[in-house]
Amino acid sequence: MPPNTPIFILGLAVGTCLLLIGLLVGFWFGRRAGGGDLVDRRQFLDFLRELSQWTSEFSGDVSKYQSQLTSISQEVEGNPSAPKEEISGLLAKIMQANQQLQARLDSAESKLETQTDQISNYLEEARTDGLTGLMNRRAFDKATDELFEQWQHKEQSFALGLVDIDHFKHINDTYGHPAGDAVLKEVARQLQQELGNAYCVARYGGEEFAMLSVAPVASAAEALDELRQTLEGIQVTHEDQVIQVTMSGGAAEIGPDDKIGNLVRHADEALYAAKLGGRNRVYLHDGTICRLVTQVAADTAEVPESAETENDRDQLQSRVQERLRRIVEEESRRVVER
Repeated sequence: MPPNTPIFILGLAVGTCLLLIGLLVGFWFGRRAGGGDLVDRRQFLDFLRELSQWTSEFSGDVSKYQSQLTSISQEVEGNPSAPKEEISGLLAKIMQANQQLQARLDSAESKLETQTDQISNYLEEARTDGLTGLMNRRAFDKATDELFEQWQHKEQSFALGLVDIDHFKHINDTYGHPAGDAVLKEVARQLQQELGNAYCVARYGGEEFAMLSVAPVASAAEALDELRQTLEGIQVTHEDQVIQVTMSGGAAEIGPDDKIGNLVRHADEALYAAKLGGRNRVYLHDGTICRLVTQVAADTAEVPESAETENDRDQLQSRVQERLRRIVEEESRRVVER
């Protein structure tokens, strides 16, 4: 094998790898373009065009190098009795071509590192909620599927916790949406701080957050209740406005022969039990019924009926029905994708 062949193969391999990276990343993002991820599509398309152009240029350099070697090889074959001076000149040409390609390979390595960092940033954006910095719903669903698969193979149980900010619509209507965003950010910060040992913490949608834990459901529910107490003791300040924030939570554990849809439904039932029970409390679903976790004072244990309470119940029941419909759809999608 000629001594320059490894260099040519290396250059060709690098160019091919870069092209494949561009195609794969483009395909990856293309499949997810309709999911609402916070990725600047124009910026990403510019990145793909730049990667494609640079890959083509590098492939052209490799082709040029191959042509140079072919030309030199033909000169040698056409003059087998060439004098030493001519052979030395041909070797000098090979050396120069090798040095030029080596310079391009060094540049390729640097460029590849930069492109890899860019790809990493795009992937991070694709799985992160732009407002709170937590995982987004797609990343959370993936983590749920991972734990479910582990549970199927290793019998490692896991729990799901749902958190909903109380009266969040009232906060938006009273203080404005920028204040509501400030509340979401603060709740997310407390989630990261208080639930740092959780397997996954995410913004589930709107004012709702979720966590996955490999701890028993009782421990997960206690962690949610500690978070509730922390939020109850702080105030969110936005501009000159001071906002009191509370949360309701529900937790459930995957059970024998359960599907993900059953787990989400049980956690939802526990969350809405907390809402219907007066808010600012945590319930857990033990597989049969929802049980109160929060220690509630006797004078607040029973919430008196009122027109507002009845209206809340109607709204919550509608939300429960809508969530159950979404759970069925999501579980059906998972079954199809498996």
